[in-house]
Amino acid sequence: MTGLDAIIITIYLLCVGTVFLRAFSSLIQAKFLIQLERASLERQLHAQNLHNWVKINFKLADRYELDELQELELSVENTSSERTIYIDWDSSSAIDPDGRAQRIVRLTPGTTFDVLSSQVFSAIAPGKTLKEKFTTESALKRDPGIGTLKPVGGLVNLSKLKPDPKKKISPSQKTLPTARFSIRLGLRVGTGEARTSQNPFYILNCEFIAKQLPWTANLPWNQKKK
Repeated sequence: MTGLDAIIITIYLLCVGTVFLRAFSSLIQAKFLIQLERASLERQLHAQNLHNWVKINFKLADRYELDELQELELSVENTSSERTIYIDWDSSSAIDPDGRAQRIVRLTPGTTFDVLSSQVFSAIAPGKTLKEKFTTESALKRDPGIGTLKPVGGLVNLSKLKPDPKKKISPSQKTLPTARFSIRLGLRVGTGEARTSQNPFYILNCEFIAKQLPWTANLPWNQKKK
């Protein structure tokens, strides 16, 4: 074997080793499942007599990496026949796992806005559905090139789920880290008042649970499962 052959084999082994290292890193990187506590939301809708007027959903991915949840897409369907439903953004907030509350901000694509200004109500006519994306103030950063604000950080702080390399976990331990956060959504129901702010006001505490998935969830055949 010539010296050139040895160099080629060394380079080949380095490339193969790099590929395997990246594949292994992707396997051990923690992934998280985020779910809406649907039963809790439905109980609140019934308790406030809103279940016949409104349906609420959030679009969530199958799994997330830490801090990948930078925004949420909210879907609100007005199922009433004659009442207009309004989303009161300035009265809505996000509560992180530590109990810290912060204002949520409706995202308007391609618009430069000041997060300190008041946000207009979003109106939903009877029989219609509104879909809006939102984030929190702490997740927004201004693009120095064009001056617009865009989400670049986590919507809520989920650092409690971050694996601690110093903490040894027993192989028999079956409980993986979890964290809870919530979106307090402010709604107003139109009753014919001249000013939207005078209409009856409701708060819905949309609770979410974030769970760390086992490393086996990163296997290719498991990632295809819905």
